[in-house]
Amino acid sequence: MKGYSRSWKKHNRIMYGTVEITKGWDTWYKLSEEMKPEMEAVGMKFLFKGCEMDEKKVHVIMEVESMEKAKEFSSNPEVNARRVEAGVVVESTVMVPLKD
Repeated sequence: MKGYSRSWKKHNRIMYGTVEITKGWDTWYKLSEEMKPEMEAVGMKFLFKGCEMDEKKVHVIMEVESMEKAKEFSSNPEVNARRVEAGVVVESTVMVPLKD
């Protein structure tokens, strides 16, 4: 990436993730925007989010300050209930830490 420095926010981790959805992109995107303040409060933010053409799978790139906080947020029953309501197949979630 042009202008990218390896020392930039060294403490943060970049994650690639996928999840299956059943209610389409617009519903998932709305949820992701609604959850943005909660995610930022625990040091998580989306760098990229998009879906496959059939709108059945979302792909994201995220920055997280703490893997522990990210796991805690992701396993929160209230968060998961909201995700399920928005059509997320929670058990299909795959998150992969990336090394630069």
